[in-house]
Parts: sequence; C-alpha cells; structure tokens
Amino acid sequence: MNPIKVAICDDNPQEREFFYELCKTIKERENIPMMAHKYEHGESLLFHMEDAKVRSTVDIVLLDINMPGDNGIEVARKLREYGYQGEIIFITNSNEHWRDAFGVKAFNYITKDDDVKERFIDVFLEAAHAAEKRRGQALLFSSLTETRQVPVASISHFKIDHYWVKVYYDNDVFEFTSSMAKIEELVFGNDDFIRIHRSCLISVSHIKKIDDRTVTMDNGDELPVSHRSFSALKAAIAKKVV
Repeated sequence: MNPIKVAICDDNPQEREFFYELCKTIKERENIPMMAHKYEHGESLLFHMEDAKVRSTVDIVLLDINMPGDNGIEVARKLREYGYQGEIIFITNSNEHWRDAFGVKAFNYITKDDDVKERFIDVFLEAAHAAEKRRGQALLFSSLTETRQVPVASISHFKIDHYWVKVYYDNDVFEFTSSMAKIEELVFGNDDFIRIHRSCLISVSHIKKIDDRTVTMDNGDELPVSHRSFSALKAAIAKKVV
C-alpha cells in the first residue's frame, strides 16, 4: 500500500506542529503508511502544487483559513482551479467561513476548540479512507516509453486521432495508442462519460459551460458537440444537476 500523502498548511508554527504530530499519532496507532509535509503559508503550498505530478500524489490537504496573503479559502479555490481532486480539510479558529467551504468541495471543516484532537482524528480517518477509495478508481495507460496510472475522477476528456489517444487530466496530457471502442470499454458503466463526437469522449463533471454545440472543459479546452450527441449530452448534464 502506498503511503497517504498529507500537506499541512498553517502559518502558526505551534499549530502546524500540533497537527503534524497528530498525523504521526494516527500513523502509528492505526498502522497507516503516511507521509506529511508542512507549509508555512498558502503561497509555498501553491508553488509546489502547481506541478501536476506533485499535485496528483497529495491525498489530503489540511488548511488553516486565517493566514497572511491568500487565506485558506482562496488557496483551496486555486488548488481546485489547478485540477486538484484530493480531500481538503479546513482547520480554523473561526466558524464564519464554513459556507465558503462548500464552494471548494471541502471534505470537512474543523474548528480549533477543546475537542479538536478527537474530531480531527475521526475526520482524518474518513478522509484517508476516501483517498484510498479514490486511488483504487484509476486507469492504467501505456505508451512505448512510459506507463501512467490516472485517477478516473481527474480525467477531463479523451481525444483520438486514428489510433493515437490523448487523455487530458489534472492539466496534464498523456498520449498512447488505442481505439475509441477500447476507451469506451474502460469507462463502461460510468455514466459520467459521454461521447460528444466520433473522436471525443468527455467527463460531464469536468464541463465548465456549454453553448452553441460547444462545451468548454474546466481545463479551458473547447470541444465541438455533434448534432446527434447534443440531446444526450444535455440529458446527462441535467441528470448530474439533479
């Protein structure tokens, strides 16, 4: 089992160390392989997480909210804009930002009160379980020189040109040989994926907007939708919204 990787971002050195030690306690008590890295402020965390390869390995981000520079909510928003799919847990002295946490798909929101230790352990174990489950939902793609394991939830879309397939994920791209039929087999049963053109298969969850037979994905790519696929795409989007 690969270790759970955790990023701890808090400008207060005592509290940063407190949660780092709590992670070590969980690691030893629950026998969970784990690696934790500490960040003094949001800018340093974002600097490291700009790299898609680094970002894809971080399972859980623990974020203080009231920090100098970008606060925790702003940092989380930028992480999501980068394409980060992992769990974000806010740990803060204030409960005034909990509504904002929904906007960045936070896993939980913990206030630093008297029972923070017990509550943190419970929430962290839930997040670790979610991270392990998400890791298990991955696809393996191989080119002549490289093999990549790509989490399904991170995939924006596939494009195919003859037998060359490009998979777009986490603001990264990987090219390999296959066919659209084989790609559809790989995602069979996952109603998040829909074919919008003979050479393009997309994830509905990664659509940013749709207009005039064109979809814009959350990585900025604009993709044409065929006439015959347009109604099915609108139905899939409506199903997700409900």
